[in-house]
This record gives sequence, structure tokens and C-alpha cells, in this order.
Amino acid sequence: MTYTSLPPFTLDLVVRNINRLPLPPLSMLELLHAFDEEEISSQALTKGISKHQSLVARMLRMANSSFYGMSGQVETIPDAISVLGFRTVRTLAITTGLLDQFSAVSLPGFDLDSFWRHSIATALGASSLAQRLKRRDGAAFVAGLLHDVGRLVLAGNFQTHFTAALQYQAANTCSLLEAEQVILGMDHADIGRLLGERWHFPPTICDAIACHHHPDESENWTLVDITHIADALAHTLDPAGDLAAIVPSLSQSSLRRVDLTWQDGQDVFAGIKQEFDVLCKAQLN
Repeated sequence: MTYTSLPPFTLDLVVRNINRLPLPPLSMLELLHAFDEEEISSQALTKGISKHQSLVARMLRMANSSFYGMSGQVETIPDAISVLGFRTVRTLAITTGLLDQFSAVSLPGFDLDSFWRHSIATALGASSLAQRLKRRDGAAFVAGLLHDVGRLVLAGNFQTHFTAALQYQAANTCSLLEAEQVILGMDHADIGRLLGERWHFPPTICDAIACHHHPDESENWTLVDITHIADALAHTLDPAGDLAAIVPSLSQSSLRRVDLTWQDGQDVFAGIKQEFDVLCKAQLN
């Protein structure tokens, strides 16, 4: 099939397919939103986590890993929360929810493991950048983790079109973003915004997903800038994650708005390297 013979790829087609996707369980959505609250009690957190056995299993496995020196000693959710800490538990909760939601995605040429490694790196980086800027980091983490979620929609629901985009990228040595725009007439950021709206994420997170490649197009600059910078710098944290990836250009306007130098950003990502390695091992192996 040539690129010109592809079936039409329209906004209406995308919206209809996204509307057919099952929503994440309400209890998981409630848990994800709770992580951005100012305070959440250990009891409320335990109650929310207990409804998700895959999350409980990952938490206990991670808390009992050699990294924490508690092998075999952590048996309950409150103990695991105490060992892992709030930030790590939040990371596990959100990534587990998304991993479960998109577990069936499989497409030759699309490396799902590399996708998740980059998403986790971006989320951790965005969270750390938000903390550095004295902003609430829950929204930054979610925006970082979901910034490329539109590609999961493409890989799972538009395989013919996405395969054509991957082939175009390989043939023209360009970024996948450019290939999507040529083949589809839109890109994963546009599709990610639609999914975020369908899943009832706050408008600021939907905007960060939609504008993470073009931050100057948004008026919600802080969260968009954080997501944009984290996306670019995540490649420095995991350079072998996707050898075919072209590192996105970094907006100097974003760096100025958040008062950050390139070296500052690299220092932030160097500080989360160990956490990134542990999380990837817990979630992806």
C-alpha cells in the first residue's frame, strides 16, 4: 500500500475511535486525581490502592527489592507506602493504570518497552522540574507520563496508518512527529489531547499533552514548558531507550520562561537516574 492509497484519516474518525475506547476504572481515575491533592491520608491511599491487585503486587515486589533492603519484610500496603514513599507510590499507581489500559498494544516497528521507558523518564523529570519551580508536581507527573499517549492510540487503533508513518520516518530519516504530520495530517499530540478530554483530565494537562512539541502555542506556559523540557531531556537519561528516535528540539523560550539552563536540566535528570532505573525494573520486567 502506498501512502496515497491509505484510507482517509480524519478528525471524525479519530474521535469515533477514541469514544469507543473503554474508560479507565472510576476507582483508578479517582486515585490518580487524589495524588494531586494537597493532603491525602494513608488510610485513603491504602483504600484506593487495595482495589487494584496488579498495583498491590508491583508495590510489594518493589518494596521488597534489594534496592530498599527490606527483602521479604514488607507484607501490607501501609508498610509498602512507608518504605517506598508518596512519590514512588504515585508513580507506580499511574504507570500501572496506563500499562493495564494499553497492555494489548502490539505493532511491528513500535517498541512498547522503549515507549514506556521514555514516558517514565519524562514523568519523573517533569515532576522534579515542577518541584524545583515550587509548583505542585502531581499534574506535571501526569502530563509527562501521558505526553505521547496519542501514539498508543495510533498503535492500537490505527495500525495501517501508523505503520505507514513509521515506514515514512525510516525512509526519510526524519522524526516520527514529522512523519505523522505528513501521513496523517495531524500528530500524536493532537490525538493525545482528544484522549485526555475523553478521560476527563484537567484542561491544563490536556493542553500540556497537545502543545508539548510547540509550547509557544499555549497560554498555560508553566506546565507546557515543564512537559516540553522534560520530553527533550528524557533522552539524556535513557539514550539507549530508542536508538531510532530523533531528540526533539528544545525551545529557548521555554527555558527562559522557567529560568532554566540546559545544564540545570541535565542536573535535574541526573538526580533521578537511580529512581528511573528502579521503576523501570519494577514496571517493565
